[in-house]
Amino acid sequence: MKRTGELAMSVIGGCINLLFLLVGVRLLTVDYSAFHMQLKAAGAEQELTSQQVSEIVHAAQVFGNILLLFTIIILVLTVIGLFLLLKTKSTKTAGILLLIAGILSLPELLVPGILLIISGIMVLVRKPKQTDEF
Repeated sequence: MKRTGELAMSVIGGCINLLFLLVGVRLLTVDYSAFHMQLKAAGAEQELTSQQVSEIVHAAQVFGNILLLFTIIILVLTVIGLFLLLKTKSTKTAGILLLIAGILSLPELLVPGILLIISGIMVLVRKPKQTDEF
């Protein structure tokens, strides 16, 4: 059975998540000292202490790391689901993995999450056509 629609939507969702991962990796390499200085300058007007500015910068770094970890998990689930869909007849497992990846992707990125959920549902629902042989 051809599953071109499911494959296309899963690949598009995975590619968008991959782009998000690359942006996240780039943000991890950014020097946060400049961000810290800008927050300090802006915080002087709003009466933020140096401790509060440091906590904001630290929270931003931790949040970025968590998003990056979720994106890696989503990509791994998507790739495994695509591999199972292409190479084996285990479509139920592939559909479940794509659904899980889509559900995990929804809080981060809406479009790839919806694409992965739709493709996972399509994999689970579509059945091969039965041929009537006598």
